[in-house]
Amino acid sequence: MNVLLLAPSVGGHEDDVCGELLHGPSDRERALLVTCMESPAERLAVWTDHEDGRPEDATVIDVEADARSTAAAAAAGDAPNAVVESVGAEVDLAGLGDVIDRHLAEFGADGDTAVCVHSVSDLLQRADEAAVFKFLEVLTSTVERAGAVGHYHLNPDVHDPETIRTFEVLFDSVVDLRTANVADE
Repeated sequence: MNVLLLAPSVGGHEDDVCGELLHGPSDRERALLVTCMESPAERLAVWTDHEDGRPEDATVIDVEADARSTAAAAAAGDAPNAVVESVGAEVDLAGLGDVIDRHLAEFGADGDTAVCVHSVSDLLQRADEAAVFKFLEVLTSTVERAGAVGHYHLNPDVHDPETIRTFEVLFDSVVDLRTANVADE
């Protein structure tokens, strides 16, 4: 299952909803977190600050990590069961997809893995809309085949309604924190 999380930049409960999606009703044991702008420690905190605690295994794929290498090291120290893999800015979306694919394959397809991509808005700053759409089209299929549950953050404050509608078609559900309603596709 893949969920698009429309989270405005202010006034929402993005981290709370993200934590709920990561843990799910069965308290998933593994997390694969992809972050482009936040440090790995910030993204891991969403998982570890949840009332159900830390995952058994967590991997953070940190895109453009060069400027945040100290934070990446700190994240691994704060969560000893977390692995941080840095992916440099020179890696294209296909390369990022390969890294995500590899980690999903290592976790296995038992339905106990949560995937968080933070964020689609950040990816749209790196590549054009068509390339990000194709990347997400492949990634959502990969997540589904892996038996994982994925959610993908998109800030509706920085995209026009047409762009949002374009990406919504890729997901099984849309959670819009502007209205706090869930719309199933």
